[in-house]
Amino acid sequence: MITQVRSWTHDDSIPNIIGRKKVDYSIFEYGSTIPNDFKEYFFRANGGEEITKGSGKQITLLYEGKEYTASLRNVDQLSAGRETLQLRYHSNELKELLVSVFDSSYKYIMERKPTDPGNKKQVSIPDEWAEYIEFYSTGEPYKYEMKLIPFVGSKAPNIWWVNQGSTINVEKEDGILWAPLSGKGGRSQYHWDTMDEVKKGDIILHYANGSLRFVSKAIEDPVNAPKPSSMVSSSWEEQGRLIRTEYFAIEPIIPLSSFSQEILKLNIHQGPIHSAGGVKQGYLFRFSIQGLKIIQSQSPQVDWPEFTEFKGDYDMEEVENVLSLIDDEEVVEVINGIKAYINNMGFYYPPHLIENFYLSLKTRPFVILAGVSGTGKTKLIKLFAEAVGATTDNGQFTLIPVRPDWSDPSDLIGYSDLSGKFRPGQVTKVLLKASRNRSRPYFICLDEMNLARVEHYFSDILSILETQKWEDESIVTDPVIQEDSLMQGEDQRTYGNLSIPENVYLIGTVNMDETTHPFSKKVLDRANTIEFNDIYLAQFPDEEPGMELSSAPTPNQFLRSDYLQLVDAFNADTKALITKTTHSLVQINNILEEIHAHVGFRIRDAVCFYMLYNQRFSLCSEEEAFDRQLLQKILPRIQGSSVSIKKVLLKLLKECVVATFAENDYLEDLGSLFEGTKLNRMISEAKYPLSARKIASMLRRLEEDGFTSYWLS
Repeated sequence: MITQVRSWTHDDSIPNIIGRKKVDYSIFEYGSTIPNDFKEYFFRANGGEEITKGSGKQITLLYEGKEYTASLRNVDQLSAGRETLQLRYHSNELKELLVSVFDSSYKYIMERKPTDPGNKKQVSIPDEWAEYIEFYSTGEPYKYEMKLIPFVGSKAPNIWWVNQGSTINVEKEDGILWAPLSGKGGRSQYHWDTMDEVKKGDIILHYANGSLRFVSKAIEDPVNAPKPSSMVSSSWEEQGRLIRTEYFAIEPIIPLSSFSQEILKLNIHQGPIHSAGGVKQGYLFRFSIQGLKIIQSQSPQVDWPEFTEFKGDYDMEEVENVLSLIDDEEVVEVINGIKAYINNMGFYYPPHLIENFYLSLKTRPFVILAGVSGTGKTKLIKLFAEAVGATTDNGQFTLIPVRPDWSDPSDLIGYSDLSGKFRPGQVTKVLLKASRNRSRPYFICLDEMNLARVEHYFSDILSILETQKWEDESIVTDPVIQEDSLMQGEDQRTYGNLSIPENVYLIGTVNMDETTHPFSKKVLDRANTIEFNDIYLAQFPDEEPGMELSSAPTPNQFLRSDYLQLVDAFNADTKALITKTTHSLVQINNILEEIHAHVGFRIRDAVCFYMLYNQRFSLCSEEEAFDRQLLQKILPRIQGSSVSIKKVLLKLLKECVVATFAENDYLEDLGSLFEGTKLNRMISEAKYPLSARKIASMLRRLEEDGFTSYWLS
């Protein structure tokens, strides 16, 4: 079994291994933070002894017969409410060793490292050029052997084709390729000797029974190894070559007949396809990037893993541009680019709507867009996603029309059929894609999500979102699908313990009419509800076409939340704004208590996060930001027909307009509020004009119909 948590990997099949760490900036600075899932491997290497919270142990690292001292510390991060295991250096001697061995990574990082000390942007090394440290148990507690694996060879990976036939399942299960050194009579074959030419990072296409069934990436260089026990029944010789690979299923499988003639035209030297369009007999054959591109173009329905994606001539600068992070001062520029892209496509939205949508997604990855039919809610989501490089074609944007008959999560998450085979739902398919490509955002648009009762079909996902927590420097959740709930081994390996990755964003569009269902507070508490009913019918496209604007692939860091709890955001720089925002919410809560609609810590935190992001990125004024939060987080909770509802709305209106406003004057004669121009003047001069206008609309509905709601006003 292989365990992988961000830059750390553990393979149970490798004797004595504790873990493999991908080289990053921390390796050249202080050491590494160890994921919680890997603590047990270190403790096991230490004879089962655990390091208590707040304490540490000196360790010895062995490399080529020389000893280096370091320490293993269980850091008590009291402010964050968690503990973290860290490996730290004791001297510059170890740092100097790592700089000399991993000079490729060191140069790559230092050339791109921000010069501004306040800029915390981390440089990410593409996996194709990654270098690694492996730690092995020596049998002696707190003494580990290091294996340093530098990058060797050209940057572009080679592409290979392997014929596996009856061995495909056992090799896939073991995560390997294996071929004998020679056949009967001691004769070697070129399709076995090619095993020696494979290097770490190379891509392998796996063929069996008429179709391509898997694609894998070599995670180690080839080694001489005896025949694996899982292949003992084969007639091959005992000695051979072994390559460890990471397999990914090709779903659906790709028939040879769909691409073989196109591959033949490439004339690949020692390639796998013979002149009749069939597959040659043999094991490992040469292939090419161009051939892989042909196969991918013939199978757009396949979710190809990220490591198989090639752009242009596969140059390092292009990869770097895609992966580079976005600084705070660059956010406005990116948002302006998004707005320009949307306008260039011929769509126009109310002022500051895009900024509001961005802040809402940044605050929490679940947003609701409300408004009358035809205002462009679904189009906004699609165009916003396209502008940051997420399209239907690359699988980063998925539109899911909600059906009125949905009454449980099976249509979104999936179900096991009568044979025990798991049939993944539409959301599960996206979660799987996103978990394999965490550097880029994935958008799910639930179109007309309240045609069915949201609490019935979406409650599981809402509950899982509530389990978000920090695991080292990434956001993780509890599993959406428990491994032990799946009956078949293949399903367990593919979908078992699948969670909601930090790069998935859920947006629902809603209309409120006689065909739809209202939202419960459980749903409203977890989302920013953005309503836009302003329609500019007289808005026309420019007569002269603007410049050609294309979408720009944007890293997930642009959208991912930096805070999960208020403790994550609270410091000397943010204290004043958090305190001020909370004080304002306390005043609002005192009013809402009269109708039992007051809010809890979840909404307090979300409003504070929205305000902090707005301040960081300088997107609008503080009053404008708080106005939108009142409109999106507070007012959707209010509905009813009682006198208490009227009283609360009038008190909230007073909070918004600030002007002299005696709410008691209108309790008995609400209609007088709408006489003349006084109300319009108050709204135009209000501190929170958007919320004031909405409250006035809700009060008018209450006066005319005897019932009011955020959704009906």
